[in-house]
Amino acid sequence: MDNLKEIVFDKILPYVQKPGRYIGGELNAVVKDHARLSAKILIAFPDVYEIGMSHLGCKILYELVNGDERFCAERAFAPWPDMEKHMREHGVPLHSLETFAPAADFDIIGFSLQYELSYTNVLNMLDLGGVPIFARDRADGRWPFVIGGGPCAFNPEPVADFFDAFIIGEAEESLPQFMDLVSRKKGLSPRSEVLADAARTIKGFYVPSMYDLRTDAVPRRMAAGAPNGGVPYPVRKAVVEDLDAYPSPVRQIVPFVNIVHDRAALEIMRGCARGCRFCQAGTIYRPRRARDRARLVKDAAQLIRNTGYEEITLLSLSTGDYPEIEGLIDDLVAQFDEKKVSISIPSLRVDSFSVEIAKKIRQIKKTGFTFACEAGTERMLEVIRKEINFSELFAAVESAYAAGWKLIKLYFMIGLPGETDADLDRIADVIYAVSDIKRKIDGYPGQVNVSVSSFVPKPHTPFQWVAMNPPEEIARKQRILKKRIHSKKITLKFHEIEKNVIEAVFARGGRGLSLAVLEAWKAGARFDDWNEYFNFERWRQAFAKAGVDSAAHTGAIPVDAPLPWDVIDSGVSKEALKNEYRKALDVIANSSGA
Repeated sequence: MDNLKEIVFDKILPYVQKPGRYIGGELNAVVKDHARLSAKILIAFPDVYEIGMSHLGCKILYELVNGDERFCAERAFAPWPDMEKHMREHGVPLHSLETFAPAADFDIIGFSLQYELSYTNVLNMLDLGGVPIFARDRADGRWPFVIGGGPCAFNPEPVADFFDAFIIGEAEESLPQFMDLVSRKKGLSPRSEVLADAARTIKGFYVPSMYDLRTDAVPRRMAAGAPNGGVPYPVRKAVVEDLDAYPSPVRQIVPFVNIVHDRAALEIMRGCARGCRFCQAGTIYRPRRARDRARLVKDAAQLIRNTGYEEITLLSLSTGDYPEIEGLIDDLVAQFDEKKVSISIPSLRVDSFSVEIAKKIRQIKKTGFTFACEAGTERMLEVIRKEINFSELFAAVESAYAAGWKLIKLYFMIGLPGETDADLDRIADVIYAVSDIKRKIDGYPGQVNVSVSSFVPKPHTPFQWVAMNPPEEIARKQRILKKRIHSKKITLKFHEIEKNVIEAVFARGGRGLSLAVLEAWKAGARFDDWNEYFNFERWRQAFAKAGVDSAAHTGAIPVDAPLPWDVIDSGVSKEALKNEYRKALDVIANSSGA
C-alpha cells in the first residue's frame, strides 16, 4: 500500500487536474489497521469526488460503520478521465483514500446508486479495481461482495447482473448486519451460502441470483421472477423506525477542495407526506419521521465544532414540514449567532410561512430564494397532486423581495401527463408575474432563474405506467417557453433531452439492459451525467448491439402488466398507486385545458 501511495503521489498527481481529489488525509477521515479488523467495506460513489463527498447517505454510513471497532469503512470515487488514464498507464488499481488499499482487498464494495447515468462509472470502477464486472464471474471466495443501494436500487434489474446483492431502503441496520455475517463466515462458508443467509435474514437484502428470470413479451423486460431457496418475494424495503437510535454524523470529513455542497449537513427529518404523483422520493423514503429537536441542537453544535464549517444546512425532502421547525431555527440561531455560523434551508414550502422562517435566520446570505412550482396551472397541479396555489406563491415572493432577497429561483417540469400548450403558456405567465412583483418593492423587475426539467416516469410512483414525451415533443415544448421568455431579467435552463431518454430507459427497464451498459462502457462511456462526456450516439449504438428498443422502454405500460421492479416492495401497494393514477386520469379527462 505504501508503494501504491508513493506511485500515485510521485508519478500521477503532478499531472492531473485537482490532485486534492485523490490524496486522502482530510480532517475527520478514519484510518484503521486492517490486520485488526473482521470486515472492511469500500464505500464507492460512482461519480467525481466533489459530488460524492456532498452526499449525506455516504457520510451517515461512513461514521456508523467506523463507530464499530470490528469494522472499517473507507472511500473511493470515480477518477476523472485524466486520473484514470494515468492509473491505467502505471498499473494503479482503484483504491481507498484512507489507506490506499486496492478495492479488491476489501470484503465488500458498496456502490451508492443515486442516478441512472452513473451506471457506466460502476463498471469502470470495478474494472479499475481489478474486480470482475459480472457477479457470475466472482463465484469464488477471493473477490469482494459487490452490493448496491440508493434510490436506483428500487429498480435494480438493469444492473442486477453486475451486483451480488442490493440493500433496498435504509441501510443503517442492514449494512452492519451484513458486515457481521461476512465477518463470521469469512473463509468458512461458500460465497453463495453467505448471500443466501443474508437474503433470508436481513431486511431489504435482495440477491438477484436467487430468483428465477422471467421475460415480458414487449419490450422484453427480463426481471426477477419466482424466488428459490426460501428468500422473500417481494423484498420489502428496510426502514429505520427510530431515527434518533442512529445519531447524525457529527464528524463529517472536511475536504481539501471545494465540493458541491461545501457545508455541514444536518438531517432533521426523513420521508415526505405530500404525495406528489411524479415523485419517487415521496414513496421510497416513507414514512415521515422527525429527529428529536433537542438532539438536533446538540448534534449541530458538535458538527460545527468538529468541522469548523461556517454554514450548516438543514436537510429533508421538505424541511418546512418539520413539526418544530420554528423552534428548531430559534434554537440554532441563538446557538450560532455569536459564532457567525449561517443556517441554510434548501427545501421550503411555497407560502409566506417559508419566508418568515427564512427571515428568522439572520445570518443567511440573501442571494436566492427557491420555490419548486412544477406546473403553471391549477389544473396541472391537481393532475400531479402538488398542493400549492399561486396566490400563496406570489405572496411568498413579495415577502422575500421585501425581506431583501435579490434573486428568486423557480423549478418547473414539462412533459407531464395531460399537459397542453396552454399549460406551457401559463408557466411563462407565472415566471413574468414573479419578476414583476419586485416592482412593488423598488420599481424594478426581479431577477428570476428558472430550471425546467422534463418528466421521466419512475418506478413506485402513480405515474410509473405513463409514457414519456418523445424527444421531439420535449424539444417543441422547450421552444415554446424559449419563445415566450425574452426578458434579460429571466434566465431559463433546460435539462438535456437525450439524457432524459437514457434515464427513462434505465428507470423502467429490465435485466437485459446490462448488455447495453456493458456495450456503452466498452465504447468509452464515462461520466454520462456530465455534458462534456455524454454521447447519445454511443448509447444508440449500444442499444442496437444489445437489442434494446429505447422507444418501447419509454412508452406507456399497461397497468396490469408485470413490472421489473415487482420484486421490490416499496411499502406502497401497486393498488394504491393505480388508484392515484386513475385519479390523475380523471382530472385530465374532466378538464378542458389550463
